Amino acid sequence: MMNPTNHNYDAFVAHIILTLPELDIEISDVQFTDGHIVITRGDESVAIDIEPFERAYRRRPDAVDAVLSTLLRVSRGEKGIADPGYNAIANQIIPQLKPIALLAELVERGAEPIIYRLFLADLIITYAIHDGNRLSYLTETQLARWNVSEHTVHAQAITNLHNRSQHVPYHKAGSASQQVIVFNVNDGLDAARILLPDIILAASNDIPGDIVIGIPNRDFLVIISADDPDRVAAVALQITRDMRQHAHGLSNRLFTIHHNEVREYTEA
Repeated sequence: MMNPTNHNYDAFVAHIILTLPELDIEISDVQFTDGHIVITRGDESVAIDIEPFERAYRRRPDAVDAVLSTLLRVSRGEKGIADPGYNAIANQIIPQLKPIALLAELVERGAEPIIYRLFLADLIITYAIHDGNRLSYLTETQLARWNVSEHTVHAQAITNLHNRSQHVPYHKAGSASQQVIVFNVNDGLDAARILLPDIILAASNDIPGDIVIGIPNRDFLVIISADDPDRVAAVALQITRDMRQHAHGLSNRLFTIHHNEVREYTEA
């Protein structure tokens, strides 16, 4: 499918009008009026507010196919599970670290563009709720429907993660520069706890000097001292192995916390 050549409003509208009839042979006419796409099938027409779809496209022009698929589903009345609204699910939202490659995978699957924030080392922060036995990512369309900003969702997700992490157990072994701290609760949030500098610093307050953090996969976070370069190198090698072997591998990069901010670790 051809994408709009210009990432602007008029080009997106023109692309919709041209493309929708190609995707659904039942569509006899597509018009744009008053900020709405009017789709006609036989004797029935439905008007759909274009704003949330244009906003999703503007953020991710490469995901235009997924945006159009969602628009088609909405035009057919495929609403799926009733939307309980933002307030009903706000306390359930959790942040999830994911490789940035996930975005391309979602586009290939025709999924709706999800809400995300760039993190570090080719990782992104996504936002999800538990939907039965699986995680359901929050999407651009949902935020537009709820009239909620990405900033609000991020703040809520961090608050929820913090509440779940206040008394979470962790393993501590060794002493001084040989001390190792591991978060391995297996609640799907171990790596995401790197987003809570206060929790990390409190757990590692006995470690001398700067700390080094590894998150090879979703269910593992390790903290060591930067004072022993040989140990850091050995842990980095093990993290690379673990990342490649785990079903939810994340990163072979190392991180640290400086002035209460997570940064990529670089040797002095």
